Amino acid sequence: MIRKNIIKKNIILLIIILLFSQLSWADNSQVFDVKELKESGQISSLENILDKLSKYDISRLLEIELKQADSRQVKHQFIYEIEYINGKGIVLEIEVDALTAQVLSIEREH
Repeated sequence: MIRKNIIKKNIILLIIILLFSQLSWADNSQVFDVKELKESGQISSLENILDKLSKYDISRLLEIELKQADSRQVKHQFIYEIEYINGKGIVLEIEVDALTAQVLSIEREH
């Protein structure tokens, strides 16, 4: 019983680490401090972003990346790329302004 609890706690810890590692880096060369960006007002919390995207039928999140935006894309500096499965089982990727949650693009993944 004790061993099962230890394994369960380690799995939960691994999931948390993986989640935060996905949120903390964007492309292979840049590392972002998500907490610092949020506290400085450069990005909104992921919870807030997902709340604003509720009409997009996000049934299951697959991957979330925080990337530095191309200056032509948004007024702000960062975007979230959110890959998800909708209620119909279709895999989609939505790019949103990481501060305002303005949808920049939606693509169906293959």
